Amino acid sequence: MRYLTKSLSALFLTVLISGCANNDSLLDRPKIDPNLPKPTNVRTMSDRSSAGFEWEYTSNPSIEGYKIYKSKADGGSELIGTIKDRFVSHYADKELKPDTQYSYRFSSYTKDGTESDATTVVSVKTAPALESVSFIAAVSNLPNRAKIVWRPHVSPDVVEYIVQKSGAGDKNWEDVAKVSPRLMAEFIDTKVESGKNYYYRVIARTFDGSLSRPSETVTVSTKKLPLPVTSIYASKDLPKQIAINWDSPEQKEFDGYRLYRADKPDAKYAIIYTGTEKKYLDKIDEDGAVRYYKVGIVDKDALESPFEHSATGVTRPKPLTPAFTLATIKENRVHLAWTTTEKEPVTFKITKKWGNFLNKQNITFTDIKGFNFEDKDVDLGQKYQYYIESVDRDGIVSRPSDEVELFVPKGL
Repeated sequence: MRYLTKSLSALFLTVLISGCANNDSLLDRPKIDPNLPKPTNVRTMSDRSSAGFEWEYTSNPSIEGYKIYKSKADGGSELIGTIKDRFVSHYADKELKPDTQYSYRFSSYTKDGTESDATTVVSVKTAPALESVSFIAAVSNLPNRAKIVWRPHVSPDVVEYIVQKSGAGDKNWEDVAKVSPRLMAEFIDTKVESGKNYYYRVIARTFDGSLSRPSETVTVSTKKLPLPVTSIYASKDLPKQIAINWDSPEQKEFDGYRLYRADKPDAKYAIIYTGTEKKYLDKIDEDGAVRYYKVGIVDKDALESPFEHSATGVTRPKPLTPAFTLATIKENRVHLAWTTTEKEPVTFKITKKWGNFLNKQNITFTDIKGFNFEDKDVDLGQKYQYYIESVDRDGIVSRPSDEVELFVPKGL
């Protein structure tokens, strides 16, 4: 029997401890004295985002102040305010949702924290949300911008508008602008891309931070870029120049073309021509120069087409350098012969050099045809150097060949 009594006592203690552990709020509850006076005649008022309360304060000197409890969605309540002066008789709860009912209870407390019984539940409903602006419209087809307009809100409490924006299809709204004052009813968005659709809506905000319902959603379509050129060509065989021409489709609001050039494929392109002609002659004082080109079509709003085509041009390269096959002296004359792999007919020029450091001389023989040359004007005992260059039909000169050196001995 003694063993059974001890077991029942242990079981009772376990249940008691377990129950307290599972309900910590019981330990946190203040001491209640039902004889303490509590606030009376609680009256309410509300707007869209706050609720105000007024009551008859107590003259009992044992009362230190008041506590305000607010009901939670799960059925419990939470302490939202402590008033530390028994003569205070007003309280306001802010940041509430519009058109929503809230419940409160009030109690008084003493210096040692003892509380009175709470009042009966006091319910208050916030005012409905501010109506949205009554009219909003989109202005589409503008270059590099999207514009919306709306009718100013009728409420004089409105101090500004919050403009929200969403991309196509996602409807993830983000604030992009605040427009004020109330009578200002326009917004132009410049952070847009050409030929895209964007969604906008407007929310009015009052001086106390209350927000209206969102306006209707409007869609704005930005102006499309001009159509790109359909082809572009750059020559590869003209002497010291590159001819560029291109084709383009018919364009509305056409203003002209911009021709861009770069010296390397990955270099920055620079504008070298603006106009309405579909051709341009790029003069370059360099043989075998490579240039890269692209063309943009521009409309009257300065919008430019994308670049879908490009061209590489080359000025005519230098002729191939000839090479000597014979360099000899015979009968007091210099005899030279050469060859070249140049396909087109060319002439040649030979440069002759002689003299010492203090008296260097040279002469060039031009318009040489064929592959042989004889120099009769030589002095005995003199050393000469020769090199040869090819010249094409447009006068472009090849790089000089390697020099050959000949010594005309005395007494030949």
